[in-house]
Amino acid sequence: MNQHKKIVTLVSIIVLSALSLTASTIGIATGSKTADGRPLLFKNKDRTDNYPSDVDYYPGTADHYAYVFQENYGDSHLKARMGINSAGFAVVYTTSENLQGAGTGPSGSEFAAMALKICSTIQDFRDLLELTAGKRDVHDHFGVIDSSGAGSLFEADGFTHVEIPIIDSIGVMANTAKYHPHATAPASGSTSPEREARAVYLLTHGPADGLDYRYFLNEVTKDFCTIQAHEDAMPVGQYKTDAVLSRYKTAASCVIKGAKSGDDPKTESVMWLTLGEPSFAVAVPFTVNAPDIAPDIRASSEGDGMAGSIDRMRTLIYDYTDGRYSDKHADTYMLMKIRAFTIPYQDSMCYSYNRHIEKWRAQSADEARQDMEDWVLKMQIGAKDFYDSLYARLSGTKIDDAPSMPTTVQLLRNYPNPFNSATTIQYNLPQTQNAELTIFNVSGQRIATLVNKRQKAGSYSVVFKAGNLPGGVYISRLRINNRVFSLKMILLK
Repeated sequence: MNQHKKIVTLVSIIVLSALSLTASTIGIATGSKTADGRPLLFKNKDRTDNYPSDVDYYPGTADHYAYVFQENYGDSHLKARMGINSAGFAVVYTTSENLQGAGTGPSGSEFAAMALKICSTIQDFRDLLELTAGKRDVHDHFGVIDSSGAGSLFEADGFTHVEIPIIDSIGVMANTAKYHPHATAPASGSTSPEREARAVYLLTHGPADGLDYRYFLNEVTKDFCTIQAHEDAMPVGQYKTDAVLSRYKTAASCVIKGAKSGDDPKTESVMWLTLGEPSFAVAVPFTVNAPDIAPDIRASSEGDGMAGSIDRMRTLIYDYTDGRYSDKHADTYMLMKIRAFTIPYQDSMCYSYNRHIEKWRAQSADEARQDMEDWVLKMQIGAKDFYDSLYARLSGTKIDDAPSMPTTVQLLRNYPNPFNSATTIQYNLPQTQNAELTIFNVSGQRIATLVNKRQKAGSYSVVFKAGNLPGGVYISRLRINNRVFSLKMILLK
């Protein structure tokens, strides 16, 4: 089936849906602006309904590429807010506040899903825009990258579009059109200029050796300040988040690391997806090479998956007295406390990915696919367990509360877990006792003794540094008199 027939067929089966009028921010970096020349694409998605963010895999057909994508619970592969396909083509979009929609046809999320099915290059996306002129109901901005390492931003209404190529540079758009001839003045009270300026600042003040996906994850999508001086001074107590990148109505975010010429896009491309407000959450990796998604991650699971876990954490940061989105002020004391756990955990997954991608590049396509499937599932399950454990630990506590004296001996789950080079082990003693904290491998060999002394009642934290130890499962063991407590730890190398 040729490209024109594919587009006509897709448009004929799309069902028109209402557009969300909330705002988002998207951005691209390409060429020498990135650390390795591979393109980077990000989106922070805002929403004010109560649908949990979901993730799914579309297996493709003889005429369609396979792709992994984010959408809201209850929708199908006919819609995609952000995603990447087996050809290494990726797309995200945001609704414009100053472009008018037009006619009937696919909405922005439906149009993005069409693109993921049939586009392998930015030129294919241009063709899709040309062939659907007058047949789409969009007033949106799209960010796209392809496996050549190129990127472009588009402002599109139902009939026409303007392209801003991102060649060896960076580009950012919030939801105010600037180049399209049909653009009107920004909406009254718009925060788009502030959010766009903040994203530009972060992308132009990144690492000296170039931007990488980890910087996008930790410093861009998780950003919660309007200016750098505010972030440097954190915590401040209550911070108004209506004009920041990760704000009170941000429902998801992604960072997509694409491929460049010569790469196998199925192996190289990865979408790090945060299924909730990113400032206090962790992003989980998804690739087209790993079609199985851990059931507990999905919004259809009990507790609404990872999105539900992140929303529960959200209740520790915002006041829900007058409704879910009534409070625009984040409790930055609690936010910073949560980030003290989530940032190291995010880093541990990134370090693991960096080691594994080198191996996958050297493997055959089949070997890389199998290894990636195992790794991605492990990351998804580990992130969900970690986050639920962290919420259980922090819920019901207040920063200003004096620490209570433990009533029982406890060996708590280490964090992060899985970990890369170091992890923190915590334990509680209800009274003065002899404590011995040791690390063993799965063969029962003692690896290290971290504590072996008499300690007063209280809560203790000990850092275990893995050094040159091989990756695998290790056991932390706390011995108090004749009682032994043990927990498994996963070292990723």
